[in-house]
Amino acid sequence: MSVVAKNESLSRKREWAAQAGTVLAGILILILTKTVVMHQAVPVENAPISLTLIDPPVEPKKTIEQPVKKVTPPKPALVAQPPKVVTPVIAAPSTVKAEVVVPAAPVIPMQKTVSAPVQPAPVQRISNGEAEGVFAQDVRSRIERKKIYPDTARDLGMSGEVEVTYELDRAGNLLKAEISSSSGFKLLDQAALRAVKSASYKSFPEDAWIGAGSKVFRTKLVFSIEQ
Repeated sequence: MSVVAKNESLSRKREWAAQAGTVLAGILILILTKTVVMHQAVPVENAPISLTLIDPPVEPKKTIEQPVKKVTPPKPALVAQPPKVVTPVIAAPSTVKAEVVVPAAPVIPMQKTVSAPVQPAPVQRISNGEAEGVFAQDVRSRIERKKIYPDTARDLGMSGEVEVTYELDRAGNLLKAEISSSSGFKLLDQAALRAVKSASYKSFPEDAWIGAGSKVFRTKLVFSIEQ
């Protein structure tokens, strides 16, 4: 190959290299311009930085187990027991047999049982109604004999009936007396009370009002001018 051909090939290589270098430089310039424009167009915000503190892990406390001491109970003390004394039993020679005499049981005479006499039941007494009626009539007649019509009441034309309630004991004693029904006139009521209190009474008959210590009576006294 001639020198001229070599020079031409070197010049061509240089041209290709120069063209490739220009192309690469243009590409780099384009890339740089795009990146600069993008950085200027989009503002970058300053994002807040958050820090989280993580506590260090807490290790669990280790419990140290203390060894349990075994308590052995004390051994019971040995009590020395006294030696047993064995006394020899010497059998006495017996040539005569003893007879045991059992005394006979005493004969107890049988006692006769005496039964208590049966008492008859008490007979319940019944009051005698006829005797009670006779006694009440006698009481009324005794009061009538003591009745006195006051002259003042007669002159003033006072009349009426007075009912007196009174109580007698079995001995004939007057326990109390009061007006149970008034005549409307004080003079007549007082005259009726005086008649009851001034009369004397007999004792109750034994067969009248049996079991009662006293008896309440009621008597009407009539005060009339026509009598």
